[in-house]
Amino acid sequence: MPQTIFVTGATGYIGRVITIKAIEAGYTVRGLSRTPAGDALLTSLGAVPVRGTLQTFDILSAEASAADVVIHLAFDHDFSKPFSELAQTDKNAVDALAAPLVGTSKPLVVTSGTAFVKSDPNGGETDETAPILEGPVAGRYDAERHALSWAEKGVKISAVRLPQYVYGRANRTGFAAKLMQMAVGSGEALYLDVNGGEYCFSEVHVDDAAELYLLVAEKGEAGEAWNGTAGTSTTYRQFFGAIGEVAGVPVKGISRAEAEEKWGAFMAGFLGLVNRASGEKARTKLGWVVKRPSLLSEIREGSYREMVEAFKKGE
Repeated sequence: MPQTIFVTGATGYIGRVITIKAIEAGYTVRGLSRTPAGDALLTSLGAVPVRGTLQTFDILSAEASAADVVIHLAFDHDFSKPFSELAQTDKNAVDALAAPLVGTSKPLVVTSGTAFVKSDPNGGETDETAPILEGPVAGRYDAERHALSWAEKGVKISAVRLPQYVYGRANRTGFAAKLMQMAVGSGEALYLDVNGGEYCFSEVHVDDAAELYLLVAEKGEAGEAWNGTAGTSTTYRQFFGAIGEVAGVPVKGISRAEAEEKWGAFMAGFLGLVNRASGEKARTKLGWVVKRPSLLSEIREGSYREMVEAFKKGE
């Protein structure tokens, strides 16, 4: 008998790909939608739109109760609000989704991030047990911890931690695309000159990430977090070098003070994070196989090369 997946954030970048892959796998997908445009998008993908928001708790609970699998991707990205408020919104939504699943074997997969963990002092990779950074970013970890606490109440809940860069399918909404657009617009590809740009971030292609969500739903254990990271060895110097190469603009390192002046404190801080979160646990325990090209390949030879050309034309 076909199973039903309820997806929050189904109209978003990653949610769309999960929706496509779940339907291809034989699932019926019901996706949360806030607008008529979202309804039309989900219908075009073959999913059933469900009108609601992260605050319509009755709808979230009813959909979770009726579904066989729940995947929670939606997050309020209005960063004009205190991060603690955004995290609380996420906690409340998770509570509404989780409560009907107590005592069932229905999986609930929530979304978190790798960027809130401290980097390894020796430059190595970190795993899901790494200590947490201090400051506002820890609020995302607090939301993850709150979600996973439902495992103690009898909910089969897991968390996928997404890396800083989720890329592919010519997506224009992520940080990678924003940085490419900025390079084309300013005529130079600027990186934060920390250790000459020789520091690394974590990345994953959106298709590989989507497949991990479905694997975690199928095989994940209650209370577990999983790093959804395909690679950790790309440096910012290599990243901006590839952007400069494709965009045809010079590449230059700038100081943190210059970065904050040009981009603001949040973006400068984001681009200064050292993050090498290993996805080995997911590969070993779940059989997750990373199949898609690296971010550098996507820029030089894949969909992002075409996107940069579109930016250069003002499209």
